[in-house]
Amino acid sequence: MIKPVDAFHVTMCNPPFHASIDQANKGTQRKWANLGKGHSKNLNFGGQDAELWYPGGEIKFIALMVEQSIEFAYQCLWFTSLVSKKDNLQPLYRILGKARVADFKVVEMAQGQKTSRFIAWTYMKKKQRALFVNRAKT
Repeated sequence: MIKPVDAFHVTMCNPPFHASIDQANKGTQRKWANLGKGHSKNLNFGGQDAELWYPGGEIKFIALMVEQSIEFAYQCLWFTSLVSKKDNLQPLYRILGKARVADFKVVEMAQGQKTSRFIAWTYMKKKQRALFVNRAKT
């Protein structure tokens, strides 16, 4: 998808959160019950299977994304992905360390009682990032 001449400031990903269709079904039922709506056969409020689950769940999906991002390390300033479960951050930190990223950040977002987060990583050091941004302005 990214051609050799392309350059991007950021990529965004909303990964599948579940490791299986069974987990996706259980998560959906839990959400419907928490909303006081009983049970529904609709999966996760209309999401398609490929959007809801991936073998190994969001950690495996993001790990693959990190692995694939190395190829585009100097064509994209920041790679980002939502992380649904806070417990998944520690394994992702290890994955990013093994990938030898130059920097990463976790940004928490809150709306009402719901807190979510995304993780962002870059292979460019601070000076390289400044050059990348300045080059894009010209």
